[in-house]
Amino acid sequence: MRTARWEGIEKIALVEVDAPEPGPRDVVLDIGACGICGSDVHAYAEGAWIAEGSPMGHEFSGTVRSAGAEIRGLAVGDRVAVNPMGPCGTCRQCSLGRTNLCSGAVNSARGGLSDQVLVPEAESGARLFRMPDGMSFEEGAFLEPLSVAVRAVTSATPDLDAPIVVAGLGSIGQCVLRVLLAYGATDVVGIDVSPARLDVSRETGAPVLDARAEDARAHLLDRWGTSVSPYQQGGNVGTFFECSGAVPMTTIATEVTRAGGTVSLAGLNGSSPPVDLDTVVQKELRLLGSFAYTGPDSTEAFRLLSTGAVRVAPLVSHRVPLSRVGEAFEAQHAVDGSIKVVVLPD
Repeated sequence: MRTARWEGIEKIALVEVDAPEPGPRDVVLDIGACGICGSDVHAYAEGAWIAEGSPMGHEFSGTVRSAGAEIRGLAVGDRVAVNPMGPCGTCRQCSLGRTNLCSGAVNSARGGLSDQVLVPEAESGARLFRMPDGMSFEEGAFLEPLSVAVRAVTSATPDLDAPIVVAGLGSIGQCVLRVLLAYGATDVVGIDVSPARLDVSRETGAPVLDARAEDARAHLLDRWGTSVSPYQQGGNVGTFFECSGAVPMTTIATEVTRAGGTVSLAGLNGSSPPVDLDTVVQKELRLLGSFAYTGPDSTEAFRLLSTGAVRVAPLVSHRVPLSRVGEAFEAQHAVDGSIKVVVLPD
């Protein structure tokens, strides 16, 4: 079978490997669709967080091809969405319920950019979710990024009636925007520079801002007014979700968020941006990192998908066959023209 491997900066190789065989608690899937993640792009373009020869792809869905003897609740032919995170279950973080911060994650499923993939410890309803008939493989492949968004939103505990900003409308930001609206947020503004991403965000009914055409800081201060804390003047944003990884947006976030507000950082930027910590301290901001997701986050994400509370089909901007997987990375790396690039079997 074929699988995509990282071979160096902007080098993705499609190589032949042996097909996987499931152990007693494992499942092998025929891939139905696999999305290109933002972290995949950082690896592709910068060599970030990856080693040469590593398999690529962790946003995928598929059909059960074979299952281990101890698997219950799943059968060959079932169509499933996948939570690829496989925490060890025994480290301190796992014991605290923070399985997204597991130091081992020995059971993670990798290699979704392949013909087949093995999902270890594939418990139904925790790692694999049987998709309803009306859900496509492409929609199922959004379970992973939507799980990231659910964690970002629920951990930030935003005031849904207060002003909220989502900066960076790639697939994670798009999902954060849609989760907020599904939960009843009433005043959300999205920010990006990509015409395609801004256009698809407008379809939700939320107002959007093109940061290339307009000063984002001035716009947000004008829209919601200013506020004054003991030593700082700022804006009135209650919660600011920074999903872009753009260094200037972190500075804007701390400036326009009101005293006592929250800045949720969900975007990777591959650098060490300067942050005005005096502003964070004197406004008593909650500067909150949000990384990956837990099992309950994936369960909630699947509920949002399967009930139609969050619609992700409009986010697919490119469909590329596995045989041309390199083109998929090029397309996802081209921010202006892509939202979500999905790789399909051929």
